[in-house]
Amino acid sequence: MNTIRAQAPHQAALQASKVWTAMLDSNDFPTDEDCTTLIANFQFPHIRDRLMADIPGIDEPPQHILFAQTESAPKWSRIEWAQQLLIHAYTRTSPQHAAAILTTIGYINWWEGRGSKAHQYMQLALDTDPGYRFARLTDQMLGAGIIAGWNTNKDTAYKTRLDMP
Repeated sequence: MNTIRAQAPHQAALQASKVWTAMLDSNDFPTDEDCTTLIANFQFPHIRDRLMADIPGIDEPPQHILFAQTESAPKWSRIEWAQQLLIHAYTRTSPQHAAAILTTIGYINWWEGRGSKAHQYMQLALDTDPGYRFARLTDQMLGAGIIAGWNTNKDTAYKTRLDMP
C-alpha cells in the first residue's frame, strides 16, 4: 500500500487497471503476490472504482458501468470470472483488508440481480469493518430496492443457465 501511496493517484489507478485487466483476460488464477497487489489496490476508493468499472468489459463512462446503466450489454462471463478472482483474493486477505473485496463481490451479485446475496456480502464486509462506507451505502441502495439497470432490459440482463433455452 505504501508503494501505491507513493505514486500519483492517476498513475496508481492506471497501473492497477493494467494489472487487473491482465487478470481478467487470463484463464489462470493469479499468484499470491498478484493477489496481494490486487487487495492493496482495492483499499483505495479511486482505484477500487476504476477496477470495478473494468470488470464488465464495456467502453462506456465508469459511472454508467457502476450503476449498470450502459447501452452495451456487459460481458457476463468476464463478470463471473472477476467474481471468482475476487473470491480467490479474499481467501488470501486479512480481515482488516477484506471489506473492499467483499463489497465488490456483493456489488457483482447486485449486477446479476441477486439482491439477497449481495446484501449478505455487504453484511460480511460490515462485520469485518463496520465503518466501511461503500458497503454501508451499497447496502442502503439494496434495501431501497434499487435494481441494477442491466436487469431491466432482457438484452442486457444476467441469465443463469436455467434462463437459457
